[in-house]
Amino acid sequence: MDPNQYDLHMKTRFQRIKQRVRGKKSEIYSNDEWSGWVHQIENERGLRFMNAVLFLLLSASIFLGSTPLIFLFFAILAYMWGNFFYLTYVSKKLEIHIIEERLKLFTEDEGVLRLRITHNSLLPIFFGRLRVGTDKNILFQHGEELIHMNQLHFNFHQVGRSQWEVVLPFTAVKRGVAQLHLFDMEIESFFGWGKVYLQTRDKMQFEVIVYPRRKKVAGLEKIFPKKQGEQPSRSSLFEEKSRVLGTRDYVTGDPFGGIHWKATARMNSLQSKVYERTTQLSWLFVIDISSSSFEEKMRGIAFLLHYATKQNISFSILVNIKKLGNPSYIVMNSGEGKQQLYAGMMLLARIKVENVMIPSMTFGQILHQHALRHPYVIACAEQAVMETWNLPASTEGFVLETVGDGVKLVKLRKGMKHRETFMKHA
Repeated sequence: MDPNQYDLHMKTRFQRIKQRVRGKKSEIYSNDEWSGWVHQIENERGLRFMNAVLFLLLSASIFLGSTPLIFLFFAILAYMWGNFFYLTYVSKKLEIHIIEERLKLFTEDEGVLRLRITHNSLLPIFFGRLRVGTDKNILFQHGEELIHMNQLHFNFHQVGRSQWEVVLPFTAVKRGVAQLHLFDMEIESFFGWGKVYLQTRDKMQFEVIVYPRRKKVAGLEKIFPKKQGEQPSRSSLFEEKSRVLGTRDYVTGDPFGGIHWKATARMNSLQSKVYERTTQLSWLFVIDISSSSFEEKMRGIAFLLHYATKQNISFSILVNIKKLGNPSYIVMNSGEGKQQLYAGMMLLARIKVENVMIPSMTFGQILHQHALRHPYVIACAEQAVMETWNLPASTEGFVLETVGDGVKLVKLRKGMKHRETFMKHA
């Protein structure tokens, strides 16, 4: 082996061993729950001043031969060592754990961030200060709102060999996902000068998922079943031939293929099959993140998702946000039930208006392909923008509009795009 490579290998090997040993001493866990602190001690200016004082005292005591000056020299030296020892070891075995790592709330709901502070050192903390910073979706009680995040800082003290649970109440102020972006601690020296700054090595695993609170949508009566589907409906004009509910007496005009021959032989009279009536109420929700009154419309979509789940209506969600992979846009496949509702609400919470949008023309083509499988499209978009997207002829389009404090469904006019194109050419 090349000597230079051998030296590099041994050096990195010693570093790995040193980090492994240091990790065991500081109880750094490997499951990412806790990975320790980054320590920084600030007492450089005071240390320089005290070193200068000690040098002068030592010089004066030797030159003058004064016993009080020698006693004062050793007293200050002991004070410096005590201060250095305190700053070095007071936070060596301090651990922070988040008790509940994920919370799910609706806007305007209240929650709490629970922290467990474990102080395994014998040295007490007299002047501690903890600071946390999160996304602007939540606001801590007695916290402050900054430009990029909301913060909370408070003082605390803790005796040695103890455990303390901190409860930090907050309010969910807007839809989205809030994470911890700032988590640090400051401990002042008991001896009066110097501080220890602590910052977590990795990002703390904590998030608050804030769902949009539902707002009732007017105009739902405009959505009528329009073609054959799979959902049972007593008032539907369509029958599902594979679902036979029973039989009834034959009536003149009943199709010959609808006669139930086994029941006819058993009843000794002609019997016709009774089929389950079904309809298709599949909804496609389209979300344009550039739409005006976006948050109000998202509350309307949250109401419609709950309504669709209650009525056993399948739905899908399409968002004009770029993403990596295939497909290159955000889409949630069609489905129904509580699991689909949970996935839909989670998607609504995680949509960010700051994301990169898909060009309107490209998104219109994507929408056309998805709308072919859905008889109804409900869009969180501007009506003028929605009318430029060419929906299939078999699809009814609706847009959400804010009216006062409410949200309503507005039906799109059919063929608007084609009429505008004709007028331009004319």
